[in-house]
Amino acid sequence: MRSWGHASDLSPDRAPGPGVSPLPGSGRMEQLVESIAERVVGLVLEAIDINAVVSKVDVDALIDRVDVDKIVTRVDVDKIVSRVDVEAIIERVDVQKIIERVDIDSLVEQTELGTIIAHSTSGVASEALDLVRAQAVGLDDFVARWVNRILRRKSDDWPKGPPDLVAALEHVEMPAARLGQTS
Repeated sequence: MRSWGHASDLSPDRAPGPGVSPLPGSGRMEQLVESIAERVVGLVLEAIDINAVVSKVDVDALIDRVDVDKIVTRVDVDKIVSRVDVEAIIERVDVQKIIERVDIDSLVEQTELGTIIAHSTSGVASEALDLVRAQAVGLDDFVARWVNRILRRKSDDWPKGPPDLVAALEHVEMPAARLGQTS
């Protein structure tokens, strides 16, 4: 509770400062008024049933008045996505379960691996490995497109390749002819 002081606090050589009333006896009056005000506010707050007030609010009517499109346009998706911990998501992926769900027979049928084995006795392993690599690259591209779509990346923002490989190629001097440049 704030006190304005008493008239006895005043001296002839000291002017009243902030919080000190220049009127004799006014400190007690101000204290009385403040205590009455506090009591009245307390009684009013006790008398109001907040649950009853809230129960009368028509939530459906409020929701109907909300312009969701306007709210969505104000959402900063980039800011939200920047807060996503992709590494934590990747750590939660159970790769073993994904591998268990892969239908190898169906993949072999779609890649015509059986035809390759039947027509060739030499180089089957290298051709099959190349085919599997090509399928893995296709699967990698598919996953990358979906990740970029989920993260709402534009194609200009996509990585140019593995960071270590890109960094290594930046330090290699390529002849002008290889880069499509002429001197």
